[in-house]
Amino acid sequence: MRIAPDLQMPFEPSHENMANLKLYPDQPVEVLAADLRRAFSGIVAGNVKEVGIRAIEKFGPYKINGDKEIMRRMDDLLQGFVAQHRMKLPGSAYIPCYEICT
Repeated sequence: MRIAPDLQMPFEPSHENMANLKLYPDQPVEVLAADLRRAFSGIVAGNVKEVGIRAIEKFGPYKINGDKEIMRRMDDLLQGFVAQHRMKLPGSAYIPCYEICT
């Protein structure tokens, strides 16, 4: 089994890194999958990790850019998580740490 080196590297979910994700279908599927993983990792960090929460407080929500259809599907999935109360800490209202852009 061969795993591409960039898939083995940790992702630092900064505002710059989140904005630079390439969420477009005109690339190899494994590259798109890796950037989708990074996007979700960043959202988790912005929701629950101290460093991510502080960055969101300081700079506002992460801006996630990409293909209109991919972004629609991603937003639908994330909104489903919000509706199921899977995107917040117990006892708190969910405030999104991201903004879907196209």
